[in-house]
Amino acid sequence: MWTDGTRSRGRRGRGTAFAAMALVVVAAANACAVVPTTGSPRAAEEDNSRDTLNQPYVRMIATPPRKDASPEDIVKGFQAAMASFDDPTLAVARQYLTETAAQKWNPWRQTTVFETKLVPEGLSGQDLKDAKDTTVTLKGTAVATIDSEGRYTPASGVVAQQFTLARASGAQWRIEAPPDARLLSTDDLKRDYRQVDLYYPPATQAVGLVVDRVWVPINPGTGVPETLVRRLLAGPTASIRDSVTSAFPDGTDLNQITVEGDTVVVDFTSPVESVPDDRIEAMKAQLTWTLGDLVTGRTVEIRVDGEPFRGTPLRFNPRDYSRFDPNVLPSQPQQYYMQDGKLFRAKEKGGEPVGGAAGAQGASFDKPAVSVDSPPQVAALVGDEGIWVTSTAVGGQWQRWIEGKTEDLTPPSWDRYGAVWTAERVGDHETQIWRAISGQAGRVTVIGKGLAESRVLALRVSRDGARVAAITQDANGEAVEIGTIVRSGGEATITNVQRLDARTDQDIVDIAWQDAASLLVLSKGKGGQELSTWSVMEGMEVPDAAIKLDAQAEIGSIVGAPPDHVLAGSDGEVRTYNVDKKAWGVIAKNGATDPVYPLG
Repeated sequence: MWTDGTRSRGRRGRGTAFAAMALVVVAAANACAVVPTTGSPRAAEEDNSRDTLNQPYVRMIATPPRKDASPEDIVKGFQAAMASFDDPTLAVARQYLTETAAQKWNPWRQTTVFETKLVPEGLSGQDLKDAKDTTVTLKGTAVATIDSEGRYTPASGVVAQQFTLARASGAQWRIEAPPDARLLSTDDLKRDYRQVDLYYPPATQAVGLVVDRVWVPINPGTGVPETLVRRLLAGPTASIRDSVTSAFPDGTDLNQITVEGDTVVVDFTSPVESVPDDRIEAMKAQLTWTLGDLVTGRTVEIRVDGEPFRGTPLRFNPRDYSRFDPNVLPSQPQQYYMQDGKLFRAKEKGGEPVGGAAGAQGASFDKPAVSVDSPPQVAALVGDEGIWVTSTAVGGQWQRWIEGKTEDLTPPSWDRYGAVWTAERVGDHETQIWRAISGQAGRVTVIGKGLAESRVLALRVSRDGARVAAITQDANGEAVEIGTIVRSGGEATITNVQRLDARTDQDIVDIAWQDAASLLVLSKGKGGQELSTWSVMEGMEVPDAAIKLDAQAEIGSIVGAPPDHVLAGSDGEVRTYNVDKKAWGVIAKNGATDPVYPLG
């Protein structure tokens, strides 16, 4: 947990807090006491006057079974006790079980999240006076599951969990067959878990980081920073494991995290000293990005069993690790668009053609994509001759990188490593993915049938280079699919392809990466167009993140950039969305099309 080597200085920072209260509300039937207190991880309202390192939270204290409680109350009390993060081992919840069941119960295998209350069924009409056993079924609406790695997966339908109860010593009812899972309501989830982003270097060991989003249970005995670092050391989830590595040597564990003045001291066990010299920067970047706002405005020092790292203080400023940003782009990225057959760079007043062949009147091209090279490169569909690339440097000329008929190729997409991606239709139910580097194209292996056996209408590589998003079309209609990119040597493979549960009554018009973890989806249904944001690692639409569209304008294409930039092509205009004003503005008219942000 966080301990402070000096008195708190009351630093300003992002955080939230509950006001201290003397009131304790105890609900016996629900087996929980609610106690606002201080010291650790949960937050509710913004309070910038408090230090981010020591935020108060609301304690949910589990209470043991009442004497002579009915089977229904035992099951309800057990479910409530499972929701107490103030009891990290769930010792009180185990008191609702028989002795044998308490020893065998493994609640960490999975967490089931449900909406509203679970309603017990199955007791009406039973005479329990002389009964030795009985059953109680809890029913509710499923929302999601969280596995042992912290991966969140949306769910639907009815939760129907049956509990078998038997009379234990003293004729008290106890559960003898509990599920190896926790049952939490959506409100419990908000109190008991925190959604966090972990960061790992790519397996190629290139400079940069890849995002891995998980849900971690809150433990009041440790602060949020300790929870984050311990989960980081546990390694990436299975969905991204083959695409990344960790700079932390195997066997590294966390001793403690302390604060000394303006320095956050992270003390590891001795295996951390075996990190290769050329991986120390990546290790510091992992730590910096995972701790995020918690170390803003501070320095960080890595120690080993309380001593300086290899005998010398390893102290660094988190601001020095922006080059590892998984989103790659600056906070105000350059905007581009097509007009009069040329690619323009947007400026405050009007725009100007880019350098090289893409900014000159020449070959007919469209659907451009821009790299993050310096100077940037442009990839585009040229005539009916495939995908060509040119530099925006003066004198840059077109060079074909991927052959094929333009009508069979998806618009190109750059990755952060300088490769161009596209999908080619080779049959009604067969697609080939291509990746080209410096003019040399190679096939990408797709593991799984869904993506390879559908027609791919659009393909976009995430800015951290770890995932692809695709619009696919098959006999069941259109869908958005997400796959993981695994690079090995000069080869690339797409694995772990998952379908987003988008609305089945809508056509998918376009997709674009907002950031490394979020995808914009433009769809059209009977009610008109919608622009929604999806968390791809959780497979769910982000609540309250939908962007209002002008009902009078038909949008044909979108692009996004972090943190919240959106461009749209509509009726010969390119528009930009102002998230603060929740309104659209025009950056280019007179036949402007194909808005572009680098990558994504």
